[in-house]
Parts: sequence; C-alpha cells; structure tokens
Amino acid sequence: MDDSLASRTHAYLIAAPTGTQLFDNASGNGTFVNGVRVTAVTLRPGDIITIGNTDLLFTGGTTVTPRVDVQAAGGVQAHQLGLTIDGHHLLTNVSFTARPGTLTAVIGPSGAGKSTLIKLLGGTTAPTAGHVSFDGHDVHAEYATMRSRIGMVPQDDVVHRQLTVDQALSYAAQLRLPPDTSKSDRRAVVDRVLSELELTEHRSKRVDKLSGGQRKRASVALELLTGPSLLILDEPTSGLDPALDRQVMSMLRRLADAGRTVIVVTHSLTYLNMCDQVLLLAPGGKTAYAGAPKDIGAAMGTTDWADIFAWVSSRPDDAHAVFMARNPQAAQPARAPAPAGPVGQPARTSTSRQMLTLARRQIRLVLADRGYTLFLVLLPFILGALALVVPGDVGLGEASTNGGAPNEPTQLLILANIAAVFMGTALTIRDLVGERVIFRREQSVGLSAGAYLAAKIVVYASFAALQTAVVTAIVVYGKGGPTQGAVALGNPVVELYAALALTAIVSAVFGLLWSSLARSSEQILPVLVVVIMLSIVFSGGLIPVTARIGLEQASWFLPARWGFAASASTIDLLKVAPLMTVDDPLWHHATRWWLLDMGVLLLLGVVVAVLVYRRLRLPTQDGPDGTTGGGSRAAVIVIALVLVAGFVAGLSYLTRGGTTRPAAVGPLADTPAQGAAPEQEKITDADLPGLLLDPATVGASMPELADADPTTETAHHSATAAPPACASAVSAGAAGAYPPGFTAVAGQQLSAGSDSNAGVSQWVTAYPDADAAAGVQDRQINEWRNCAGSTVTLTMPGQPARQITVAEPESVDGALVVTYTESGRSCQHALATDSNVVAEVEACAPTGEDHPALDLLTKITDQIE
Repeated sequence: MDDSLASRTHAYLIAAPTGTQLFDNASGNGTFVNGVRVTAVTLRPGDIITIGNTDLLFTGGTTVTPRVDVQAAGGVQAHQLGLTIDGHHLLTNVSFTARPGTLTAVIGPSGAGKSTLIKLLGGTTAPTAGHVSFDGHDVHAEYATMRSRIGMVPQDDVVHRQLTVDQALSYAAQLRLPPDTSKSDRRAVVDRVLSELELTEHRSKRVDKLSGGQRKRASVALELLTGPSLLILDEPTSGLDPALDRQVMSMLRRLADAGRTVIVVTHSLTYLNMCDQVLLLAPGGKTAYAGAPKDIGAAMGTTDWADIFAWVSSRPDDAHAVFMARNPQAAQPARAPAPAGPVGQPARTSTSRQMLTLARRQIRLVLADRGYTLFLVLLPFILGALALVVPGDVGLGEASTNGGAPNEPTQLLILANIAAVFMGTALTIRDLVGERVIFRREQSVGLSAGAYLAAKIVVYASFAALQTAVVTAIVVYGKGGPTQGAVALGNPVVELYAALALTAIVSAVFGLLWSSLARSSEQILPVLVVVIMLSIVFSGGLIPVTARIGLEQASWFLPARWGFAASASTIDLLKVAPLMTVDDPLWHHATRWWLLDMGVLLLLGVVVAVLVYRRLRLPTQDGPDGTTGGGSRAAVIVIALVLVAGFVAGLSYLTRGGTTRPAAVGPLADTPAQGAAPEQEKITDADLPGLLLDPATVGASMPELADADPTTETAHHSATAAPPACASAVSAGAAGAYPPGFTAVAGQQLSAGSDSNAGVSQWVTAYPDADAAAGVQDRQINEWRNCAGSTVTLTMPGQPARQITVAEPESVDGALVVTYTESGRSCQHALATDSNVVAEVEACAPTGEDHPALDLLTKITDQIE
C-alpha cells in the first residue's frame, strides 16, 4: 500500500471456520472496520477496512480490494450545516460539495462564520444541525478514522522559525509517521514533499529567513507528510503582498490538481479565478452564494466585489433568501446530525520515542536562538557575581552579632534562592505560549501531551541544574560554604545544591504553568515580574511569614518558600544568623525537616506538572453547546479543594510551633552585644582551675553541698539532646556550646549525697582572646532562645534520657540565665564571659527551692581582674 500511515505489516487476514478474521498487527495508527477501531474482528462481505488513509472493500474469502465508490461519493459533502451556541446562530443552513481535485474558496465579511465552518469541516467541532461527510464517511461520527485524512493549516505558521526547513520536516516526520518507518523512508517522504512544494533549494534555510509565501509552503509541507486527501487552510495569504498571494494560490491550485480536495478561507479576492468554486457567507453564517467564480455576476447582478460585500453585510437575510430561491435543493430538510464519535487516538509513535525526538528538537531550538543561549549562559554568572557584593567574610558559616555583617548568611541564602526561582521561571515562561499553535496542530495528528511536557521538563531541568551549579559554586567558593554539617546527604554543599537545583526545576515547571495560562507573549514579562516579587515576599527570608495567618498559608504554594526553607535547614540558619527574627520549624537543622521541605517542594512540582498536562490535553470533540463535560470538571474542582484544605491543615499542624521574634526583644533586650571586651588581664591555662569555687564557698549558698566531694573535669562532656541544638541550654559544659579554638577547660561537679536532686556544675573555658570568648555568648543567646518553651530530651554520657522543660531565657547584669524543670527538681543555668574566659554554672535543687547559679557565676567572674 502506498500510504504513509500504513505500518510495514499493518494487519493480516486469517481464514477460520467461523469466517475470515482480521487482526491488527499492533500497528501505530490502528485498523478500522466501518469506522470503528478494532484489534480483531470477523469480517462480513461489504465491510470497509480503513488502513491509514486508504479504504479497502472486503468481498469475501481473504480478498480485499480498493474501494471503488469513493470517487462517486468522494470529497466533502456538507448539507444544511448549522451551529447554535447559547441562542446565537454562528452558522445557518450551509450546504456545498467539494470534489477531489477541486479548490474551494470560502469568503465573506467579518463575522460570517468562515472559521467556524472550517472547524466543522475538520471535525473538531460538532454541528447542531446537518452533517459533513468526506469520501463517504461521516466526519463527526467516524472522527477517529477521519482525522488522519484531514490536513489543517491555521493562519499562523506551524513551523518553528529557529529550525531549517529540512530540520522542521525531519522532526515532524519522526513524530507523525509510523514507528517502523525507516530513516531512508522518512527521508524519501520529506524529499517528495519538498519537491512537490518547490522548497528543495530552500531546505537548508532557517524558516525565519524565508519569505512569507515560502513559510506558508513550509507549513503546508508538514501536513503533506502524512498524505491527507483533504487540505483546509485558514487565511494562508493574510499579510502577504500580491506577488506572494499569487504564489500561495498557485501552490493550492497545484495541490488540488494532484487529486486532493482543497478548501481555503481567504480575504483576498484577486486570484479567485484560480478556484473551482466560491462559497460566500453572509453575517450569521448564512450562504449567499455557492458556485463557480465566473457565475458570480449572474447570481449577484454585479462582479464588483465591493458592492457584493456591502450588500451581503447590510442585508444578510435577503442575500440568503436569494440564494435559496436560486438553489431550492439547498432547502431540503437536514437530517439530524450523527452523534459525535469518539475522538480516538490519532496516528502516533511510542511515547518514549516521541519524548526523545521532542527533547532533541527542544535542545536544538534553544541552541539555535543564539541570543537566548547567550542569555542562559551569562545569567548564572551574573546572579552568582551579585553574591560577591554581600558584605562579610563568613559566607554561609556562622556570623557574629559583634561582626561587621551579622546578616551575611541570610542575605546570601535569599539571593541564591531568588536566583534559582528567576532562572527556572525565565527558562520556561515564554515557551508554551510561544508555540501553542504549533503544538495544537501536532497534537491533533498524534503528538502525546505527556511526551511533549516530559521532554520540556527534562531539557529545562537539565539547563536549570547546570545554571544552579554555577550559582552554588560562586557562592560557596567566593563567599564560603556551610559549616554546620549536612542533615541528609552527607555533604552540606551537595545538600545546598540539591535544594537550590530542585527550587529552580520546580520554578521551571511553574513557568510552564504560567505560560500555558497566558493568552499572548506580551503578557509574559508582567507575569515574570509578579512571580519574582511574590517569591521575594513569600520566601520567608526577607519578610517574616511564619505564624502570620494568611501570609504563611499563601507562602506554602510557592517554590521559593520551600526552597529557602530547605537551604536554611542545611546551613542551620537559626544558628548561623544571630539576628534572625523568626523561629521557623521548617528551618530546623534536622533530617526530618529538610526532607519535609524537599518533599513538599517536589510535591508542588508534580502537582503543577499535572495541571500543565491537563491544560495541554487534547480536548474531547466539542458538543453542540460548546461544553466538554461540566460534571466531571465540577467533581475535579471539588476534589482539588478538599486536597488543598487537607494540605493546609496538615502543614498548619506540623508547623504549629513556629513563631516570629523581633530581634533583641523581650527578656533578652538588655543582653549587651559582647563585641570587643575591655582591656583585662588574660587568664592563663594554668590559672584557669583556680577560678572554680570550692565546696565551702558553694555551701554558703547551698548548705547541703558544703561537705560534698568535688569531681573535676578537664574536657567538655558529649551530652546529646533532641532537638540537638538544645543540649547546651540544659546542660552546662556541653561540647556543642564551644566552637573550636579554646585553649583549656576546667570543670567541677558537686552532688549532695543525701539528695540526688541537688547539685552544682561549674565550668570555665579559656580562649586566646576576649573576642573569641565573647563570641560564645553571642552564639548561645540564639541557641537558648530557640529552645524556649520546648521539651528537650537530654542524654548525658552513661545516663538514661531525661525529659526537661525549658523556660524563657533572660539577661541579668550581662549574664545569660535560663531555668528548666524535670521530674523532682528544677535547675538554673547561667553563662557569662569575662576577659578571655567563658564561665557557666548549673545549680539544681528540689522543685520549689531557690537557685543560686547566677550568684555562684558572679563569684567566679569577680575573681577575674
């Protein structure tokens, strides 16, 4: 069979005792019997078998022959077509016939229903009255088998302008022809189409370098790849000069002379003499004339098209009445339209093959746009370079309130995350809206929406990952990477990159959603600006949204919020940024919170991808009322609202402990910035143990300890806690409280033998200078404050775990003081710095008794001159 849509072994016949059976051989385009797609069926004499665009007649036995009655009933037959939507008549009683080998022009003033008519002829919209047949098949009742026979060329070009003509046709052939078509066969089809349309000498030119007429021929070439016998064109000469207009009409004449049925909607009247017939529509979709161009004078009383259009526009009912009087056969009652058949699956290759082809084409499209490629290459370097102007030298490490840039980690993180959002969104936001016409036409002839979307996500995700790698590298190596260790992936830099890359990728998916919603390319720039502004506001880093009803819930639907939270968790922002004003659970430096942040970010990407897919799906054939299933749409909306409510409720429960905390407010308002300490005598390592109080001195405040035997310590203990950062708040001498650099440690434990609930723990730690010692207290201010109001599980070395409830820390005479309780006792923990020494005392007593920790701490620091 000479049919482009027929597979090499498309189907086979078997003579069985019950009759001749037809089996589809897993063909890409399907086998149809009497308009119904089948996989196996027992044939009866007279059945029509359709393979590709070819009809075969089964005559009995194992014999099939080409259908010979097609020429008699061939071409388009439209009878009494009508379309009414919401009481408005868009098309009324339109009847005409267009045989194979003819060229028909559809003309008329604006609002005459020309575009509506070709939608009905092409099968994409079902009429409310009348019917359309082509080659003896009802177009709407048998749409699944008819769609491959109809080539539709919209007014806008359906060829990517960045590609050469040969590239565009080669990719289209891979997408449209059967999967078992060899490369040489595809090349032969492309060569044949180029030759027929006189484009061979232009095959290596980019489409955007062609003339208007040549571009229109390239659009037609795409349709001819599958050999349609009906070609419908919408305004192919729009915007062309008279010479190009003549070229296009001459091309259409040649296509019709080759045996095709060609129908063209046009406003150009100059070359109507090339057509076999003209269909003139009046406003309201009423027929005013149908016949040969040369007979228009006899029918209308003039050959002046200006006068004809003026009369038809001003008196459409009269024009239609005159036509009906001259053509009484057109007034015959129309039979009820046949129920619209299933849209069916058009000819298509496998989804995976389509995705690979589309991915290759997408990469070529990006690289072919040199200006856009240069922008993509330079953008991450520009955004990364902006990070280098952030003041400070700790990068994403731990900043100090007495340093010159206490907000450096926060500023870098905000910049990196907004860069990721911008790069991802900018990659895709212009994509779908820019090629919507091309996609819809490709989809109607077999392109899978899933393959199309998957290819774009894979390609743009790869670009986003590369761009994010550049930004991450500049930030980490130019300013300094995280110092708090990873929480999930073993390496904090890798973990930071993963968070930023996923943010950029999900933002790219969001960009596809905005692009699918935009009606024109002009709307893209304002949308991009709004997206970036919303991301800055709702990320939570620049403007607090935690525990702010409405704002916090709104932020959960933006990738910037979760990307910032995941990266904040990685670098332990609550610890490294001393002036951070938010206690957000999503930022906690713990595996479960990082995984939650990344999980929700990924979930947002998946949900938005599904929404984009729904926007891209080929709609079902429009019904008479223009609807496509309102009941199912309402059900989807209800389910979506329920899921959104569950999402918000679940996150509200998980993050219920989040609070906003203005910097240096409440009981810590008097805590002085330690900064540079006054000139004092440094305590040597040898003198450090002498600062500890003996039992007698302690006994003056806690008599039960006056005779206690002291236990000395020379190293900080390795207590663990949940949350981990709270170990230093509920246990004096915890190793986690002291950054590296100290030179000596001295500790002493005093316990009352008669009461296990009473005891004192003293610790003094020497650093090389006063600035280093002051930095410890600056750090502990945030650590203790973040633990306020929480229940901490503390495990001391060699002891069982204990549950401790922490109160609000406060500042007393420059010392940091916090009280906490556990079963049977309560404790006071006090910490202060003096000279190069950090001193802390923990005093515990039975519940209800006084705590002398602050008094004992003062006695220690008073010894330092």
